[in-house]
Amino acid sequence: MKMKMFGKFLTAVLLITFLAGCATPAPTATQESAKPAAPQATEPPAAPQPTEAPPAVAPEPTEAPAEAAPALTPKEEWLKANQLGSYSTDTQDWAAIEEAAKKEGKVVVYANTSKITNAGEKWAEKYPDITMEGYDLGGDDVLSKTVGEQQSGSVVGDVWFSSGGAELIGQVLPHEYVWRFVPDSTSVSPEYAEPLLMSRFGTTILAYNSELNKACPVKNLWELTQPEWKGKVVIEDPLADASTLSKLITIAYHADEMKKAYVDLYGKEPTLDADTPDAGWLWLKRFAQNAPIPQPGGDEVDSAFATPGMKDNLLAFTSYSNYPDVQDGNLAFEPCWGLDPISGVQSQSYVGVMNQATHPNAAKLFIKYITSADGRGPWAKFGTYFPDPTYVVPEGQKTLDEVQKLTWFIAEKYAYDNLVQARDFYLLNLGK
Repeated sequence: MKMKMFGKFLTAVLLITFLAGCATPAPTATQESAKPAAPQATEPPAAPQPTEAPPAVAPEPTEAPAEAAPALTPKEEWLKANQLGSYSTDTQDWAAIEEAAKKEGKVVVYANTSKITNAGEKWAEKYPDITMEGYDLGGDDVLSKTVGEQQSGSVVGDVWFSSGGAELIGQVLPHEYVWRFVPDSTSVSPEYAEPLLMSRFGTTILAYNSELNKACPVKNLWELTQPEWKGKVVIEDPLADASTLSKLITIAYHADEMKKAYVDLYGKEPTLDADTPDAGWLWLKRFAQNAPIPQPGGDEVDSAFATPGMKDNLLAFTSYSNYPDVQDGNLAFEPCWGLDPISGVQSQSYVGVMNQATHPNAAKLFIKYITSADGRGPWAKFGTYFPDPTYVVPEGQKTLDEVQKLTWFIAEKYAYDNLVQARDFYLLNLGK
């Protein structure tokens, strides 16, 4: 019976165990948190909406830093302070200039005219507070003194008052040793204000002794190369005076006109030599070969051919401005007007401010004065011309327009380019 009871007990335990194994266990909190949550939506999630990029903002323009202006050289500072060169103006404050000139106290003028002394006396009357030191140096010395001072940097001169001719055009102005200044008070025509302001004109003409001839004994410049005039033409020495040589070079420059004049005289074209490229240089060669008489200066030229009572019949290249001595009875000559192809060469005197002058305002005041009717007084005589169209020439003197038709204007640039060659050429053929 015990065995039956044990069997029933065992069967009941097995049954309970079986039923317990078939039941679904309740989830625990730990198990729930460990499982991933099921998605709630059944549709796929929407694609994210594109977002616009924020509008580009152009950067504010920034100015480049201004470059520092280059420092002015002492020369440029001087030009700027005195309104010369690229800083020049069309009008001037003359009250301020005169006041500044009085503070400067003086003006130093390098001139090629003996009348600078007379001009200084007139200046002193008008400007007693400003001393004028005027030096009659002669053209060559004005040039050499100016160039020397500019190259050394020890500038004494304030005003250039001279011709300069070829050297002025070829050396002084290109090196900026002298500056152009045109007073707004002047009535000079524009063509006479370049490259510097012209102050007056001089005219070199062929002339004859009026006691020994009733009229000019030659009609053509080529006659000066003929045997009958050998050693009978007086001239300021072209080997020592650049201005005279430049005038001879000007004749050579007009080769076509000289060729025509040769044909007019001889009826045929000239035969050129191996060393003469044209009729102009052929004339210069033949003129030198005919042994012109050289003199050291203009006064000596006049004395040599136009002294009253002379017996030798000579011709000369002289200045028309010396004609007052004829009117006064001290000389006896007349110009050979109407020569073929020309009667002479006209040149000019310039006036300008020296580079880095010590007294620049006084220099400006001098230029204004010397180009005025009062200032030009010492030169306003028979034979002299001024670029001022209001100037009336003395009675009996040809007008500027008339004399310019009878002369050639000096060919300064051509003369400068050929100055050395022409001097050697002239010397080589002199008297041959």
